Amino acid sequence: MMWAPRWGLGIVGSPGRSADPRVRSRARLARVALALAIGLVLAGGAPEAWGRSRAHLGGTATFAEQPGAPPSYIFPLFPSSDFSQNENEQFEWLMWRPLYWFGENGHAQFNARLSIGQPPRYSDGGRTVTIDLKAYRWSNGEDVTARDLEFWINLVRANKANWAAYVPGAFPDNLVSIHAPNPEQLVLRFNRAYSHYWLLYNELSQLFPIPQHAWDRTSATGPVTNADQTAAGARRVYRFLNSQSLDLHTYATNPLWQVVDGPWRLDQYDAGTGRAVLVPNHHYSGPVKPTLSRFVEVPFTSAAAEFDALRAGQLNYGYLPLSDIGIAASLERQGYRLAPWRAYDWNAIILQFQNGVRGAILRQLYIRQAMTYAIPMRAIVRTILHGYGSYFAGPVPPSGPFSTAYERNGPYPTSLTAAARLLRDHGWAVHANGVDRCMHGGPGRGRCGPGVPTGSPLQFTFLVMAGVTSLGAMADVVQSNLGRLGIGLTIRLAPANAWDSQESICTGLHHCSWDLALESFYWAYAPDYYPTGGEFFATGAPSNNENLNDPTLNRLITATHLTSSLSAFHAYEDYVTRTQPMIFMPVGDYQLSLVSRRLRGALPQDPLLNLYPENWSLASG
Repeated sequence: MMWAPRWGLGIVGSPGRSADPRVRSRARLARVALALAIGLVLAGGAPEAWGRSRAHLGGTATFAEQPGAPPSYIFPLFPSSDFSQNENEQFEWLMWRPLYWFGENGHAQFNARLSIGQPPRYSDGGRTVTIDLKAYRWSNGEDVTARDLEFWINLVRANKANWAAYVPGAFPDNLVSIHAPNPEQLVLRFNRAYSHYWLLYNELSQLFPIPQHAWDRTSATGPVTNADQTAAGARRVYRFLNSQSLDLHTYATNPLWQVVDGPWRLDQYDAGTGRAVLVPNHHYSGPVKPTLSRFVEVPFTSAAAEFDALRAGQLNYGYLPLSDIGIAASLERQGYRLAPWRAYDWNAIILQFQNGVRGAILRQLYIRQAMTYAIPMRAIVRTILHGYGSYFAGPVPPSGPFSTAYERNGPYPTSLTAAARLLRDHGWAVHANGVDRCMHGGPGRGRCGPGVPTGSPLQFTFLVMAGVTSLGAMADVVQSNLGRLGIGLTIRLAPANAWDSQESICTGLHHCSWDLALESFYWAYAPDYYPTGGEFFATGAPSNNENLNDPTLNRLITATHLTSSLSAFHAYEDYVTRTQPMIFMPVGDYQLSLVSRRLRGALPQDPLLNLYPENWSLASG
């Protein structure tokens, strides 16, 4: 998941993504043997030469950035405003690798081979984690050491509000001490014994070694020191590095950003357009070295502009707007392969529980159940998404060992009859295509519920992100079908930036300008890969913009952090599926990729949205 405040959008006209292509990711996972055995297996199919291609060396491969969302932050300690796949997995992580890598061969699972750290070792009942580093080097020849990991942790500890993945009580709050007995080893002690799986997938997954010997400074002209070892010093270092990251015009010339440990380094960057040219880091220590001469991320102001470049043969790796799916066959004849990119994510209508009487209505379980019954989820996949998507009734994507049959099948199959019966049984006068009213307010059997007075209307404001054809169509279906129950929705459209600010500002407020909200930001699990719900559903969590407060759910979430038993996870998952704290909706494929048949090694696509251009090569012809 990518987490903290949501991130990301997708492409205009794609199955559910918008003009800003960032995908919001959040979700924060025992022995390594268990992690490897269970894995988060996602996309199926045989790999297409995932390793080294046999095609010739050299050449330039071009990759289409999503419309209007070029990478614009380079320092790999990113705030929530830059927490998206176009900033992280598809830009920063090409140059700086996280300690532990997740994703390989089309699966969302721990990848020991591509990780800088050896699999963690646990002791002291699970409270202590020992990390041994592999022999990696920075591009300037210096070793990657435990001090580089400690440096990053110190910066996060002193600047938690600026770390997009931060969840109160989790990393780094639960970290008691850090000790480096030698340059190749770091020992972390936590405040209690956690699930080894949760620690690896959701806590240790966040760690990045960054070059302390080059970046531990408070100004461009000042010396490198150990300033990070005090909280005040770490705040000054962060302010300096953040200021450098905000200066887009110097990305390719600033010596800070040339010290990398990933397979690529930045050679050119156009601050005006976001065009990025990366070249191989010839000192890369990982197992797969780039063979391309250059990897170019090409910006576009619109999906139409990208489509024109695709038809002109100017891209090796692009995408097809869903609205143009009818001409996919002609592009395949032109030399492209259509490859739907399925992400490990989910989507939902967010409900605002803290809006006076309207919030009290939405807090009633039977109301949320009735809404779910009323929406034709699988028909939306078939028609609006043209089959390029899926529906599951909870927060856990269906592939892999975590999804239960209860969630996959859904407890609330489409039935307006069942929905209307629920409303009548709880004291509502149902007026199809009108507005229902509460006839028997207050708590008790056959009544509307606590905080809902007699005479209250079933009428809400529905905030919908503008600019995405499929999203607008989905909102229209929701409005129409709920209207048939007498649940009135007034749709208010907002462009991406305005939608985001209106949605996120509601956390902790007693009143908000919306009651339901639908976006094209899908929730992806990265870099917290164990699909627990602490970031979304726990009371007070930074992404709990719906102001949900459910003690039972809090207890179930905590259990998933403390035990590796799948029964604890399934109890959480099935409870969320039954109670619908959000109305889970169909999720479209991240994008409909078109990959040139000359480009080898690009498939299968990573459900965690990582790019692997070091695996790519170009066939002649």
